[in-house]
Amino acid sequence: MNLWHRLEPFVYSRRNIVGSALALVGLGLLGLGITSGVIGLGVAAGLYAIGYLVTPPERGLALTLFNTEDTRDIRAGLDRLLASIRYRVADDVFQKCGSIAHSIVMTLPANGAGIDPADPNVNLVRQTALSYLPQALDAYLAIPRIYAERKVLDSGKTAHDVLMDQLNVMDARMRNVADAIAKNDTDRLMSNVRFLQERFAESALQVAGAKAATTDTVDAADTADTATALDGSKGPRIL
Repeated sequence: MNLWHRLEPFVYSRRNIVGSALALVGLGLLGLGITSGVIGLGVAAGLYAIGYLVTPPERGLALTLFNTEDTRDIRAGLDRLLASIRYRVADDVFQKCGSIAHSIVMTLPANGAGIDPADPNVNLVRQTALSYLPQALDAYLAIPRIYAERKVLDSGKTAHDVLMDQLNVMDARMRNVADAIAKNDTDRLMSNVRFLQERFAESALQVAGAKAATTDTVDAADTADTATALDGSKGPRIL
């Protein structure tokens, strides 16, 4: 790696950009004759130092998501994550992270119940929310944004492109997991529906059969009673 490759991230850093902008102001004062000679150069150098020191350096995610199985904590952590990157990444990165967060939330129990760590699909959701997504963003945000979006790496992609590849994989996987969990819930629901249908259908048939038998018995008795009433040899019958 040559010297330029070593210096390039620093050149694109926020500290250097702000410091250089203020140094240009100092040089402008020198050019206008407001300052002169060594004093003018000293002013420009001082302005660069001020800009460098007051500008915060690039930092990672600056957010800690604690290891938890409480779905309410996971939701709150995702909200904080999205808020923390809103103006620090390009729109496509933010939108993709929002899609991943949405898929994660859709798989979590709505009542705030804990996650079942024995379920591999649910465990993957939890790991993505607490580890995979934050780690990918943390590594990306530690790079100067201009450098990350414009510098082409040896792979032929920028750091931005590499991050988007990771996020696309996560997004597709989370969608598949959400579908699988939803399908599992649907299967359980349909199983319960079938059970209830069979249970109540059987009872309905039994009731219907009992009603039919009772009706047949009553009809037969009525027929016999009517025949007896018409038969005078058997005497009068009080109906």
